[in-house]
This record gives sequence, C-alpha cells and structure tokens, in this order.
Amino acid sequence: MARLWSIIAVATIVASGLAVGYFLFALGSASASSLEKNIEIRKGDSFSQIALRLKDAGLVKSEGAFKIYSILSGSAHLFKPGMYGLNAASSTSEIVNELIDGSGTEVEILIPEGLSLRDIDYKLSSQGILPRGVLESFDINKIKNDYEFLSFDGATDGKNQLEGYLFPDTYRFFKNSEPETVVRKFLDNFKEKIWPLVKDKKAVAAKTGLTAKELLIVASIIEREVPDVPASSDRFVIAGILYKRLRLGMPLQVDATVSYAKCSGLLLSCDKPIISKKDLSLQSPYNTYLYNGLPPTPIASPGVDAVKAALVPKNSDFMYYLSDPKTQKTIFAKTLDEHNQNRVKYLNI
Repeated sequence: MARLWSIIAVATIVASGLAVGYFLFALGSASASSLEKNIEIRKGDSFSQIALRLKDAGLVKSEGAFKIYSILSGSAHLFKPGMYGLNAASSTSEIVNELIDGSGTEVEILIPEGLSLRDIDYKLSSQGILPRGVLESFDINKIKNDYEFLSFDGATDGKNQLEGYLFPDTYRFFKNSEPETVVRKFLDNFKEKIWPLVKDKKAVAAKTGLTAKELLIVASIIEREVPDVPASSDRFVIAGILYKRLRLGMPLQVDATVSYAKCSGLLLSCDKPIISKKDLSLQSPYNTYLYNGLPPTPIASPGVDAVKAALVPKNSDFMYYLSDPKTQKTIFAKTLDEHNQNRVKYLNI
C-alpha cells in the first residue's frame, strides 16, 4: 500500500511539474518576430473576448494561460480600453502590463482651422496616432463611395486628395490607429458640418459661380489669409475681392497660396513661410501671382465661418488688401497705387 502511495505521489509531482512547465511555456512569447500588431480593446469587452482576440492575433500562445495569469496576478479587471500596438515577441506578462498601463488609451488632439493636410499629418504622427506620411498617401478609392462630396464635381481628382476635407475640430484618437478609422472620423465631421452648406450645386453656383470644390478652395484661402478671427466681417469683403478678380480674369495674387507652394504644404514647420519678391516667380500651379484662376486644390482645412464667408461674398469698392503683421488688421485699398503705399507702410516692401 505504501508503495502505491509512493507511486501516486511521484506521478502527482511529475504531472504538476509538467503542468507548471507547460504553463510557463505558454506564458512565453508567441513568436520570435518583433512584428507589431494593432489590437483594439473596446469599452465593454469581456475578459474572454480580450483573451480570444489576443490569441487570434498570434500575440499569446494560450488563451487559457493568459486568463489564468491575469486572474492570479489580479489584473483581469484592470485592462483599459484603447488601440494598442503590441509586439508579437512580448511575453504574456509584458502584454498584460501594457493593457494595465493603458498605453493605448485615447489621445485628445486639437486640429485648428487653417492647417494643411501635411500639417495635420505631422500633428497626428507626433502624437503616435498614425505613422508620418500616411494621410498624404491615403488611397481614398476604398471609401470614396461612402462620401458623396469626394466625387462631387471631380472634388478629389489628382494629388492631395484629402486636402481641405479634414474638418478642423477637437478629436480623440487611439494611438496606433488604423488610417481608415482616422480618415473616416474627419470625413464624418466634414459631412455633418460643411457638406450641408455646399452640396446644393445650383445654390452655390447662383451665389458664387463656383462648384463645391472651387468654393472650398476659396474658403481655404480665406482661412489662411484672415486667420483666428472667425467673426470678422473682413472675410466677407475678401471673398468679394477674390470673386471680383476671378470675374475680371486677373491673377488672385494671394500670398497664402505661394506660401503653400514654397513650404510644400507643410506650414507648421516651414522655416520661412512669409514670402519674398523672389518667391513671386516660383513655378507652381499654386502661385496665384503667375497663374490666373484658383489653385488646383484647397490649401488648408477651412472652418464653418470661412465657408460661410465664401458663400456670401460682400461687394465693395476694394480691389486689394494686406494684413498688418503687428496688429493682424486687414488693410484694404481701392487702387494699386494705394495698395503699394500700404505695402511700404505696413510691410516695408
């Protein structure tokens, strides 16, 4: 009898050792590859759903071992919702720690009016929301059919397809977000705030003589030319001046479009965004001193007030304007001679 108990004891020890060994093995990294995979933990996800998602993504060897470790370590109820970039070579304990630390929690980010596509790309990448350059290279063809305005009047033909359509606002994004998720959030906001104002082709044409895309280009120019003063009546006057120049077939002569070309659309980190006389000869379709008509795309993301100004231009006797760099006040002129005098007085050129 004693011999039987000895055998049972040995067998139990061996089995326990094997179980512990397997458990420790199962807690190791699921892959030798250091490839990072994005996993979203949603608010309300159950413990079992999280474990299954990690197993299906190849981030843990064993769904069961992950559950047991999480329970024994007291971590099962501490996981925070978010979008996580998890390394496939991490151990289960390392992954659990990341889910507890909340490195994938949402980031609040302000996208102010007047930022370009590349500016927004820069801000998102600096916060770890998207890799640098993703917005600029985003292929809108897979979502184009979901947003009428992306096909409206050839709105997104050519390069910089999202320029002007990334509505400025305060957003919350997960770090390491999927590019399509981010783009859709911007476009959904544009659809709600801007599209109702410009989607009526006949109304827009009757008020301005422009298409919806062209109106957005004008609004982006107004946003850059008269920034940070959404209630300013100057914006309506400038809209009237721009339309007057378009009707007369004269160059728009807008500094903001030249700055866009000079800085390659990245204004936030541009060394010298203010243009010089030399810049006026820059060969670019965005140089509205050299080429008549509107530039090929918006030069920034306009807010609602800039779009409204573009929709309701104010007639005036003015043909020219500039911004006083000290006061930011808009200085208007009726004649070129008067405007040149203002340039000397306020800009020293």
